[in-house]
Amino acid sequence: MNKTRFYIFITLMLNIVFAQIALPSFQAVHKPHNTASGTPENPLQSSGLSLVGSNVGWVYLMGYRFTPQTNGTVTQLGGYYNGTKTVYLWRWSDGLFLGSVSNASSNNWSYTNLETAASLTSGTEYFVGVAINGSGGAYVRANGSIPNTYGNIKINYSAYKAGNFSSNTMPTSWNSSTRTDYVFGMPDITFVPN
Repeated sequence: MNKTRFYIFITLMLNIVFAQIALPSFQAVHKPHNTASGTPENPLQSSGLSLVGSNVGWVYLMGYRFTPQTNGTVTQLGGYYNGTKTVYLWRWSDGLFLGSVSNASSNNWSYTNLETAASLTSGTEYFVGVAINGSGGAYVRANGSIPNTYGNIKINYSAYKAGNFSSNTMPTSWNSSTRTDYVFGMPDITFVPN
């Protein structure tokens, strides 16, 4: 009887020892998946949200608040609208101006290179907005699809400010800054993760 218990004890101990030895080599084979591939991403364009309207004559600065999930750079600004529009990029917390472009679109997705790429920090919120200024606006229905992450960018909210807009200074007050049902104006970024 004692001999049988001894063999069972030894067998269990050897299994534990071999399992501990085999475990590190198994983990070394399976490296963690990294989504920061360096592939350019256009979050709103890739969102799959349905276009509801275009050629709307709003007089607004319109766009979306977003948070990168990894460090990276914005190399282009653009969007989906009709006409030549100015698209702006700011850090949401303090309105730091990061760049703008004049971008022409004909109710399709179009992007223009920033003069200097803007470095973005993971976990920091930013705002991309387009000055519609009376013509060519477009919008998509979100219906609970935001906040949501598309690639490495989490689109948080839609935001807009009434009035003609042509300044590098981000507005300090908004008509709405937490909409989750629509994204108005349809500006977008090209984000390249590090």
